[in-house]
Amino acid sequence: MLIVKYLQLPYNFDVKKLQDDVNHLTGSSWQMHYQTRHYEGEWSAIPLRSSGGNPDNIIISPTNDIPYQDTVFLKSCPYIKEILQIFKCPLLAVRLLKLNAGAVIKEHRDAELNFENGEIRLHLPVITHDEVEFYLDTERIHLKEGECWYMNFNLPHHINNKSNINRIHLVIDAVVNDWVKEIFTTPGIRVKKEIEDVQNQFDAETKRQIIFRLREMNTPVSNKMADELEKE
Repeated sequence: MLIVKYLQLPYNFDVKKLQDDVNHLTGSSWQMHYQTRHYEGEWSAIPLRSSGGNPDNIIISPTNDIPYQDTVFLKSCPYIKEILQIFKCPLLAVRLLKLNAGAVIKEHRDAELNFENGEIRLHLPVITHDEVEFYLDTERIHLKEGECWYMNFNLPHHINNKSNINRIHLVIDAVVNDWVKEIFTTPGIRVKKEIEDVQNQFDAETKRQIIFRLREMNTPVSNKMADELEKE
């Protein structure tokens, strides 16, 4: 089965307006990223949408118990608010993420954070540099200011900021719906790469055995899984 590795969405946003929004936020608003084992140097965030709209919470909630809402910081960002209205899908966390000059995000994976599993993460570079190295599954992706990118973060990825500036991205997490599916499947997308989903591949005989065992269990969940395997 093919999966989307990365895709550049058909939007180019006003870089100056994005940077003006960021400049309106105070320097004290940046909070150090909580995944401390994943980086060296300074990696920090400002939550524009968070669980319950809490301006002190940059954590991505593993459950849907508390709905995501706008924070007070988003009120100071009129252009970003305008951008968010373009995305006709349920928005989850929205953050500004800053990777300081010389900092490194170590290779890691964000489990099941991909289009095929029903959730996407979009990156809109606000301030970046040619010497910021963004690697997705060993392939370097060149992201430019004002662009909008989806990347499959279920794949290994890491970032090296070898520049002398602090890189800032607007990062949007969203739920896949029909609007997202239409964009991802439109033939007009200029930059898109699909790869084989090697993590979920089975040979034909193994797949038949799995389907047989699922049918034996005969539960609603097992039958649904068997149906999905048969479709493949």
